[in-house]
Amino acid sequence: MRRVLLCSFLVLASCANRAKQSVALYESGDYAGAAREADNGLASHPDDDGLWQMRIRAALALGDGDGIAKSWATYRERRGSDDAELLRELAIATLGQALGSPSQRMKITAIEAVQSAEIQQLAEQVAERMGDDDDRVAATAAVAVLRGFPQAPQVASEMLRSEDAEARRIAVDGIGRKVGALAAVDLHKAAADPDPGVRRAAFRWLAHIKDKEAPAVFERNLRHPDEGVRAAAASGLARIGLGDLQAFANKALADKALAVRLAGIELLAAAKRTDELTQLAQSDADPMVAAEAAIAVKRADLAQAALDKAATAERWTIRAGAANTAVRALGKPATIAFARKLMTDPEVGVRLAAARALIASGDKAGAVAIFEQALATDSAVSAATDLARIGDKRGLEALSNATRDAKATPDQRAQAAAAHGTARRVTPGLVAALADANGVVRVEAAAVLVMLAKDPR
Repeated sequence: MRRVLLCSFLVLASCANRAKQSVALYESGDYAGAAREADNGLASHPDDDGLWQMRIRAALALGDGDGIAKSWATYRERRGSDDAELLRELAIATLGQALGSPSQRMKITAIEAVQSAEIQQLAEQVAERMGDDDDRVAATAAVAVLRGFPQAPQVASEMLRSEDAEARRIAVDGIGRKVGALAAVDLHKAAADPDPGVRRAAFRWLAHIKDKEAPAVFERNLRHPDEGVRAAAASGLARIGLGDLQAFANKALADKALAVRLAGIELLAAAKRTDELTQLAQSDADPMVAAEAAIAVKRADLAQAALDKAATAERWTIRAGAANTAVRALGKPATIAFARKLMTDPEVGVRLAAARALIASGDKAGAVAIFEQALATDSAVSAATDLARIGDKRGLEALSNATRDAKATPDQRAQAAAAHGTARRVTPGLVAALADANGVVRVEAAAVLVMLAKDPR
């Protein structure tokens, strides 16, 4: 039994008068009694919001996932919309618990949620985590309260020198995002970091602020052994637009890695080399490079030819990439025709990509059929997310069930909870996940709920 006080007296006092007895029992720690009293009141007053709120709070305090799911489903149906205030309250309480957890993963997820949702009442607890023994947690906390606590900039600066590469990456990303050009010196130091992830983060923000000294750094890194670093360097050069862009593009296009070659297309576009782009669109051996070049010169005919070639590639990821690219490369009618050709592909990932292209182009009916079929595959959560996003009841039910699947691992349930953020829908299973036996699932559900509470449906 999770005997956790989930809301303050002041919040509970706002409940309707009919819920007073349930509130009193809840405050005394008799959660089962509070649930029974709420049920008794609802028998005669089924539309009383205060009673439903107490029923859900009591079920959560009891760790009764089934009770939460059932109560939430009925409450929402009667109300006609999500109770955003209640969702936010319950989620904030769970995030507050996670901030005091020994789990690094739970603390980081909670801190990020507090930052994203701007939860002021948890800011002090987040600030306390700047002293955490785990540098990744300390870095995340410092970035989250960078502008609100005087010691935060110092801690963030210290994390730039942490022995933990992930902590350094978190600090670089946060400082780049929140400080911008004023952090140029720190970003340049991070651009020489031995860890590829830290280096890529520094490149991204140096390009974002269009630092005039960055092109020399990026040019040197076009020879870096990590392809992600090379791609980030080439893309950064394209974004800043200084130097011999044609020469940089030639070097990037000669690379063996697709990500780097695609950045080479960005460079040619920045250099406005239409002839070279057109030639690549017509003749490059890699259909995805050819397609991006065609997009850059706005040649739908050349893009169509490249995507037709990609649609027959041996690797299913290329075929799926073709479906994803079609939305940008072709007009809606052509995209629908192209995506329909991939609807019978043997790989479910390709079919799902085709269905998303159909949705983006206005063919909802064709897409729904693919998503529905995929509910019986290993990609069920992905398909359910797509269906839920368009309000399809089958998708909502499948996503809700996946979040509460006792046969699934905690990570799988957490992933299903996180998928609600993409679907932008609250389900009974997501609310019930606040009572999951695993803390990671609880905090993931809370992080999504507090975000969705800002845009209730």
